[in-house]
Amino acid sequence: MTQYRLLVRPEVMQQLAELQRAAASQPTGGLRDREFRALRLGLRALANGDEESFNGKRLRDATHDLSDCAEIKLSVIPESRGNQELGPSHRLLYREFDPEDGGLPYREVISFEPRKDDRPFKVAAARLDRPLGFKLDTLHAAPTTHPNHGPTSPTTASPVRQPLPPDLRKALAAASDVAPARGAVTAQPSTQPTSTPRHRSDPPTHER
Repeated sequence: MTQYRLLVRPEVMQQLAELQRAAASQPTGGLRDREFRALRLGLRALANGDEESFNGKRLRDATHDLSDCAEIKLSVIPESRGNQELGPSHRLLYREFDPEDGGLPYREVISFEPRKDDRPFKVAAARLDRPLGFKLDTLHAAPTTHPNHGPTSPTTASPVRQPLPPDLRKALAAASDVAPARGAVTAQPSTQPTSTPRHRSDPPTHER
């Protein structure tokens, strides 16, 4: 199983910290506690290349072009329609990039949201600056792909791996240290990005 270095967007780092604080104020098993645990579990799965265990699926060009991304599905809230269970309630979206330092490949964590009203995809599109009608083909990025309707396979469970884009390359160049596979650095969108190394055995946490 391939290991990965995680590049965690600042919005996701902040979300993780807020969920951790909220979970600490609730009884075990409260909504925020379940969301916090699910997000930690999802980050660990992405770092360990375990997306197939979470119904990983490569995305497609739909309302927003996210064909360079994939999702894993995480259960937080039981959902049903009539007598039919609707499956995992939350989605964790990410992209994948080739290393340029001879090390492990990277995965950029983009969004963690409940699936209702396509929220994970709308949030990811906003963070990646993908307005309606935007096509990745114009940037010579990953080709358009299609959702996997059959059993999950390694070729459709993970994203198309791409070269590092300039903003992430700059963030990594500015980082004083790159985290190991089970850690993460914060991918910053600013012109002077910074990084936060993580302990090898822990998922990312936000520090101030």
